[in-house]
Amino acid sequence: MSDLGHLPLMLTVEEAAQLLRIGRNGAYSAVADGALPSVRIGRTIRIPRAAVADLLGIQRDRDDLPAEARITGETRR
Repeated sequence: MSDLGHLPLMLTVEEAAQLLRIGRNGAYSAVADGALPSVRIGRTIRIPRAAVADLLGIQRDRDDLPAEARITGETRR
């Protein structure tokens, strides 16, 4: 799986765990440790698709870049 572009921009912890081929508890531990970047909205946790791509060493889609990088053409990693 080298293209994550078909996935939503934000994944659930369970979806990220499946992509990373780790268990649910391991994914929640990685979030708690900061090893898996996440966004907390209320009681929900979402994992940016770009964070999973970075962990897997997959080139990010242009849509995953910050808006200012898309405008200037710069890429930050």
